[in-house]
Amino acid sequence: MKKTKMVVHAMLLCSVLQIASVAPSLAATPSDEYTGPPTGEIEFRVGSPKTTVIAGARVIVINLDGKVLSSGLTDSTGTYRTTAPFYITEWNENLKTKGIVTAIAVANGFNEQVVFVVPITKHTVQPIILQPITPNARNFPSASLGNIHPQDLRGFVMHYAEELKLTHQPPIPGDPGYLPWSPVQKKSGVGKP
Repeated sequence: MKKTKMVVHAMLLCSVLQIASVAPSLAATPSDEYTGPPTGEIEFRVGSPKTTVIAGARVIVINLDGKVLSSGLTDSTGTYRTTAPFYITEWNENLKTKGIVTAIAVANGFNEQVVFVVPITKHTVQPIILQPITPNARNFPSASLGNIHPQDLRGFVMHYAEELKLTHQPPIPGDPGYLPWSPVQKKSGVGKP
């Protein structure tokens, strides 16, 4: 009996270790219902106001934990491609965006650019425009928001507006398909307006 318990404990320990070794690859997809690809591709296209291509620019991709996910140089077409793990939750299953990253682009002769909220989709195209260094002037890094699809933005806002039980604003003349959210919360016990 004692030997059987030891065998069972050993089997359980091996199972736990096997799960632990797989867990990092599954950590980005907490929803077991999602059956799509576990990662998306992000294509960064780096240019400047005067040229559409900056070859040799470094792109640094940072995940939500603040850790570098990947880094590399743009090719002769000003492009750097990388993959990022999807983060799937119940509320974003039907949206194109399955998580976000932050990117930093740096290149010789240009000020740095930080792009916040770069969406992770099956194939994201994220342009980055670097501003040239200007002699005898103040030069600073600049920042922008990622190239998020308007429908994904609507879905993102809708998730939190519904969570807070906000009401809609009146219909917009000429745009009957969209009702913006208002800051007013629904009264408890009252149905949808």
